[in-house]
Amino acid sequence: MKFDFGLAITAVAMLFFYLRLAMLRGRKRRLEREQALKAKKAGKGAKVALPDPNKPRYEIRSWILVGIAVALMLVGLAARQATSFPQVMQEYWWVGTSLGAVLFSFCFK
Repeated sequence: MKFDFGLAITAVAMLFFYLRLAMLRGRKRRLEREQALKAKKAGKGAKVALPDPNKPRYEIRSWILVGIAVALMLVGLAARQATSFPQVMQEYWWVGTSLGAVLFSFCFK
């Protein structure tokens, strides 16, 4: 596999996606810890709202944005692999893939 500029940009976009998810996970844990500390300071009679263990840590903001992001990534990858796309799309395959990854990172809350 040949290393090119588009591959580097796509790798940075994917790294941004994973870092964003890690930030969201850390913020949720911090908020849960702060809530438990407030309940502990309130005393023994205070009710503690425990988080539901079956609830996923991430929530989807918009399923439409998820669909658009996935479609962008798939079109970008198809433009890289398939010869049926125009030459311009084959050269700039990384634009759709990177934009899809960045958009996908903002689909979670």
